[in-house]
Amino acid sequence: MNIIYKIKKIMIGVVIINIKLAIASTKDKYILENMFQLYLHEISLYFPMNFNSLNGKYIHGGLEKYFDASENQAYFIKEINNIIGFILYVKSDNLNILQEIFILNNFKNQGFGEIAAVKMFNNKKGEWIIKSLPLSPGAERFWKKSISNYTNGNYEIEHTGKYERAVFTFKNK
Repeated sequence: MNIIYKIKKIMIGVVIINIKLAIASTKDKYILENMFQLYLHEISLYFPMNFNSLNGKYIHGGLEKYFDASENQAYFIKEINNIIGFILYVKSDNLNILQEIFILNNFKNQGFGEIAAVKMFNNKKGEWIIKSLPLSPGAERFWKKSISNYTNGNYEIEHTGKYERAVFTFKNK
């Protein structure tokens, strides 16, 4: 489903934003892998990431679980037909988990991430868990604003673990 959102920009007028989520296919896995490297580079600002100097890539657990037969899925966030980010979704014990979200820097702070998250929430009903990026005040602010807007403030937030990571929970049945 393709929904057109309108976002009012100060002194610019109304800008039409056409965001869609597209499931990443196996043939597109290399695109996700490339974008995931950008994501890992970005989050390395907040805590150390292992980097392989021999191949110039960050070391991670892999993206295979998003391409197997499970309910886990990788989505590209597209503005018109251009990929501007991704969402990694996991289904675990009847819980919907938005594992990761990433928007390319030149598309940040324009509402794309929140629109993509809302589309994801609307596609998957039930109980949700979102764990904010540890040690990132910006990520926590993003989720607090986005989830509050989506749920009209009907959500829980808990800070847990060694990094006091913000964990958001809500239901959208």
